[in-house]
Amino acid sequence: METELSPRERAIAVYRNTIHRASELGPDTVRRVKRQLAQRDLFFLLAYVLGRPDINRDWIFERCREVQAAPNGYLDLWGREHFKSSIITFGLTIQDILNDPEITVGIFSYSRPIAKAFLRQIRTEFESNEMLRSLFPDILWANPHRDAPKWSEDDGIIVRRKGNPKESTVEA
Repeated sequence: METELSPRERAIAVYRNTIHRASELGPDTVRRVKRQLAQRDLFFLLAYVLGRPDINRDWIFERCREVQAAPNGYLDLWGREHFKSSIITFGLTIQDILNDPEITVGIFSYSRPIAKAFLRQIRTEFESNEMLRSLFPDILWANPHRDAPKWSEDDGIIVRRKGNPKESTVEA
């Protein structure tokens, strides 16, 4: 008797299949496929590119799909420990930047240190995640401390972009 796969398991099978087929065409094709998956699929970005194995659960997969389908116009009231910050503040913010490096994002919390902690998490990911940087060299700086116009918790961070708005890409 064959067990039916969950939507998460089916998605993982599609990722593996797609990346395997791309590998037959070479490393540049694999990079393009992973880049497109990261830009279009919030669960793939979080679980596979941002290295969050704790995200790899059916319930969280469904929340990623809900957020991705309708990311704006809602007041997100989720229980504690339900991955709202991981999915929305961390993952979706990064995905939004990867899709449009010209955007500006403000992270607000009841206290600035809490908001700065989220900015720090995003900044650290942009600095240290080699896969992310290799997939998006046109957006993420190779050496942001030296090359970025702003790269701090106090002033915010600026990714590579064509425009020059006065706001940073992400500020807390």
